[in-house]
Amino acid sequence: MPKISVIVPVYGGEKYLGECIESILGQTFKDFELLLLDDGSPDRSGEICDEYARKDDRVRVIHKENEGINATRRRGVHEAKGEWVAFCDDDDTMVPDALESMYSLTDETDIVTSFSILPDKQLPENAGLFSCRKAFLSGELSPTPWAKLYKRKLLTDDVFDFPREIDGEEDMIMNTRLFFKTNVPPKVLYRHVYNFRRNAASVSHTKKASVAHEEAFYRALYDSIPQRERGKYMRQITSLKLNGLFPIAYSHPESLIDKQLPYLKQIAADAKTCGYRLSLKEWLLLHSGSKEVLKLTGFGELAMRSLKYRLKG
Repeated sequence: MPKISVIVPVYGGEKYLGECIESILGQTFKDFELLLLDDGSPDRSGEICDEYARKDDRVRVIHKENEGINATRRRGVHEAKGEWVAFCDDDDTMVPDALESMYSLTDETDIVTSFSILPDKQLPENAGLFSCRKAFLSGELSPTPWAKLYKRKLLTDDVFDFPREIDGEEDMIMNTRLFFKTNVPPKVLYRHVYNFRRNAASVSHTKKASVAHEEAFYRALYDSIPQRERGKYMRQITSLKLNGLFPIAYSHPESLIDKQLPYLKQIAADAKTCGYRLSLKEWLLLHSGSKEVLKLTGFGELAMRSLKYRLKG
């Protein structure tokens, strides 16, 4: 049995798929299998997968009807034989020692997490589970399934069971469930191990900027955290909710004009209850009735995020 199963959902990945597969087969860590799951891809991706399977016996290919990324990841876990599971998107690549460096930290944990872009803050080496969960919800640990190793037994079917209306943010819900399912702190490797390519044709989806989407997403997020634990993380969740309003302020400022919207009122109430101090731009999101001010606020925040991403990337 291989120590690691690397799962790659494949859909429309013809352009970059070979580069992705080569980066995995070229890992310094050799005891792994590579599962390529062709999710009914309309291009030559399935043929490319078969070509690699003929050349390398570590590669297994599964062709199936299109079901989407979550069902495909779940199928991959069902097929996996390794004790540990890593995920990779079909248009991304791993650095040569990604698996080796993450596997070196697998003692006494269920999750090893690393990065494609290093965060500004680092957790102490002996950080406990509470601190790791806070860091995850604060964005200091990546919400993505890639650049991680998961113990396979942790990846039960419920981890991948999402309502359709949160298309585009399954990764965050999946990892929230896993971070609150494990009883031991994740190990954090502060290294760049994964090269993320922003590709519109990727199997990954894009987030929909609307109040309805945000409401659906946070219902799923709350349901992913045990009720007895939710109060401990209200500041982090409030910050996440506010962050999700900036794209809406930019693209659909009119939808935030009505300050009596239950969702906006709930955010304001939660901020007050947990002692969250609003920044000026956050205050404008919750209180400004001007479309122009809201749009400018959203634009300013998104521009800063884009600049920060480019500088770090």
